[in-house]
Amino acid sequence: MDSDLEREEQCDVVVIGAGAAGLVAGSTLAEATDVVVLEAALRPGGRVESVRHGDYWLNVGAQFTEGAGPLFDVMDRYGIERGSLAGRKAALYLKGRMVTTDSPALLLLRSRMSLAAKVELARVGLRIRRTHARMFSKNARVASEARARLDQESGAWLMKGVRTDEMRDLFRAWSGQWIGCDPEETAATQLTFSIGTALEKAAKVPNFALPVGGNQSFTDALAADLGDRIRLGAEVTSVTWGDDLVTVQYSGTKGPTRLTARRAIVAVPADRALAIMPGLPAEQRAALDAIEYGRYVLAGVFTSEEGPQRWDDYFGVSTPDLSFQMVFNHAAALRGQGPRRSGGALVCLAGGSRADELNKLTDEEIEATCVRDLLVLFPELEGRIERVVVKRQPRVVSYWRSGTRSTSQQTLRKPLGPIWFAGDYLAAPSLAAAAESGHRAATKLLQSLGAEAAR
Repeated sequence: MDSDLEREEQCDVVVIGAGAAGLVAGSTLAEATDVVVLEAALRPGGRVESVRHGDYWLNVGAQFTEGAGPLFDVMDRYGIERGSLAGRKAALYLKGRMVTTDSPALLLLRSRMSLAAKVELARVGLRIRRTHARMFSKNARVASEARARLDQESGAWLMKGVRTDEMRDLFRAWSGQWIGCDPEETAATQLTFSIGTALEKAAKVPNFALPVGGNQSFTDALAADLGDRIRLGAEVTSVTWGDDLVTVQYSGTKGPTRLTARRAIVAVPADRALAIMPGLPAEQRAALDAIEYGRYVLAGVFTSEEGPQRWDDYFGVSTPDLSFQMVFNHAAALRGQGPRRSGGALVCLAGGSRADELNKLTDEEIEATCVRDLLVLFPELEGRIERVVVKRQPRVVSYWRSGTRSTSQQTLRKPLGPIWFAGDYLAAPSLAAAAESGHRAATKLLQSLGAEAAR
């Protein structure tokens, strides 16, 4: 880059990345500092993206919101309505029969799995529930020991003793739909957390909801508030730093620019951080390199059915023997709020190796394949499909290989000179975790500026 052609900019703080973490960080900093948020894409939100159609929406990035903390504080601040999923159910569709998963006994009784597979399902389900309970034990020592052990095992450890193809397919579907990878790719910690949470009744998951209008309502509100502090189409090419200064070079709509700031928050996916920070010390480089991302292919379907439907009370249906592994019903958040509106919104989602298979197809072939199987599941939708949105997501949920999670998180939670990291990989990955990490990084950064001013 020719320095004679570079524009020069200065600010107090630069945030790199306008996903959920970066937007929360920017919003937290905006009142107290001169902050600039750089985003390579032409839209804010990162992996949070929604498509709207009439009364309904499809989340084609992060699917749900759950948990607590800054995510929900922000939605309350902006008056974003949340449709609760607490009263909704999950189901398993297998061999032509859909059975609710709320009752393990009913699932085992009514499922069309073989007797051997049912026995294995009972054993694996009990193992996951027990392990999940230990992970979240009120006894700190018990919880720490459980997580440490699971960190060292691959997700395939949870399938110990499984011999039937039916149970293997079901377990791979669980891993694919919740993380976007296959069981052997991730540590048992995250797979236990994801499946264990999914096995809970929806009412037990804190703030399990869908923002009305889609998850993007949350990021849109933050972006609108930040206004021209956000630079869209600003692709960062390098980040360098000293003890008290950060230099960011980026290519934006006004050409090559060199921006200098007193502090920075790097809120981009791990692989992007590695690409733009060539001077990373070995410890931080190894920590970022340990983070993987699940991949998804999805077909979002807007429908035009009239009157109550048998899927209205379900937020999701697991479909291990179809071309996709899960159907999420985003319209479930609106059911029970007055008369049922006509139409709906369903997301057919495949992750891991199932997504790899679909990725070999064209968008048109993916649409045809998913619609065909959706009609197998819900034949009532024949002639009621209005619009299909196909989305390939090569990077969604972050996860770790066995033996790397705890050390990676500990390393990246610490500042690197004048730089803080933010992202969903700093906790059990979720939209709430991303928001919390952005708020935490911004709060720590403000404390460092305050301490510097006091000296």
